[in-house]
Amino acid sequence: MFRSVPFLLATCLAGASAAQEAPALYDVTGVAADDHLNIRAAPDADAAQVGTLAPDATDIEITAINEAGTWGRLNTGEGSGWASLSFLEMQPGSAMPDAAELGCFGTEPFWSYRVDPHKVAHWSEPDGDPVTLMAGQTRRVGGGLHPFVSVAAAPDLQATLVITPEAACSDGMSDRLYGLGATLVLTGSISRAVSGCCALAPH
Repeated sequence: MFRSVPFLLATCLAGASAAQEAPALYDVTGVAADDHLNIRAAPDADAAQVGTLAPDATDIEITAINEAGTWGRLNTGEGSGWASLSFLEMQPGSAMPDAAELGCFGTEPFWSYRVDPHKVAHWSEPDGDPVTLMAGQTRRVGGGLHPFVSVAAAPDLQATLVITPEAACSDGMSDRLYGLGATLVLTGSISRAVSGCCALAPH
């Protein structure tokens, strides 16, 4: 991307002063229709380019923000990179515990647990039948900032999901880095405790 120095300076200052939060969903903003937003290997404009975002890209999960509050980390392909927050706008209400959708997953063993926008939870694993549960409102534990807890139930099953912000949660299968860790406890017809990562966008 090519921008004039005054424009870049003004935009960077505006982005740095704006309230940013992660993990949360962001939309690309302020990028010309014939341009794109670069994804860098590090939070530095001189770092290697590892991908791009379209000028109208939406629902981008920013999983971490650098100390200066100017770059956001996101997953791209099988890895992660950084994009300038000067060109990303956070979607209101997209951070925990207000996020409409949450997808959690783990390996060894593989499992998946998703709470959709209608508060319906879906549990699945390779060797078992999928299970649907009704989930309550995600809330903070004990009135603190975090962790968060989501409880769901079916006639013969209860699921308690504890979500904790983490600097870099790994799925164990790629170089992607997530901003939320998960511990899921199932009781009833399924008795299981598993751990993994969560994403705010569909995984």
